[in-house]
Amino acid sequence: MTPAVWAMLCYMARTGDTPRARALGAELQHLRELAGLSTRQLAAQLGKNNVTITRWETGQYPPTAEDAARLLGTLGVTGAYYDELVEMARDADDPNWVLPGVDKQLSALIKFERTATLMVDVQPLLIPGLLQTSDYARSIMLAAGGSEGDADHRVQIRMGRREVLTRNRPVEFVAVIGEYALRYPPCDRLVMADQLAHLRSWSRMDNVTVQVLPAEQGWSPALDGPFLLLEFPRARPIVHLEHYRSSVSLFNKRDVADYQEAADTVRKAAMSPEDSVELIADIANTVETTE
Repeated sequence: MTPAVWAMLCYMARTGDTPRARALGAELQHLRELAGLSTRQLAAQLGKNNVTITRWETGQYPPTAEDAARLLGTLGVTGAYYDELVEMARDADDPNWVLPGVDKQLSALIKFERTATLMVDVQPLLIPGLLQTSDYARSIMLAAGGSEGDADHRVQIRMGRREVLTRNRPVEFVAVIGEYALRYPPCDRLVMADQLAHLRSWSRMDNVTVQVLPAEQGWSPALDGPFLLLEFPRARPIVHLEHYRSSVSLFNKRDVADYQEAADTVRKAAMSPEDSVELIADIANTVETTE
């Protein structure tokens, strides 16, 4: 067997459409577009065909580490970002994802958030993570039994994740929050007052929509638990579900379609963004004036 045939068989054996492959592909597509190149132009420079480039970018078939290195060099990517993407390519067919000090599920979620164009976060009992203040987040983590050091580390990560909301070309973020989360917070009054003020500030951003699901609404899919729907420019959407000590991401088309329908149902049942902000202001006033 010649080296060329062996290399082709190894490439064909790589598993596509894993979380890492999709995130890597989205990063490569973004870099190509920043360079002003079409898939055909980039393929010509690499000695590939444009179908191969498209498959890399969609995560259908991830590039080898060597191909990724050549591509990144062609696009002028250097430093830590270069190293990170080459490492992603090296293990792109591995469904697990590990970053130092961060659990696998959170690591994957961070990558999805960075490459998503739309996120719909349905939270019946808590403020969505990306909109939480550091004190609110820390209160939850300590109440759940975490140590001070662990809570500080996790809060730092959570605050860093908010960059997707404020960067150039930010993600469109829709938060549907249960009224219960606003009226019965898992923290003290001063922390909640600050959290409500920040929530109103977030709602004034063009890419952030905040809707409140009224307590008297009755049943809605939100009562079955929180969920996060993420959509991407080309890759299929993903649903992320968090549990007490674990989380899972759904990729199956039928499962995702059910949650897309659930997100639409919940948004229709929720108050308008304008009415939601008014309710948040009323609750904030009550919290601030209550001893």
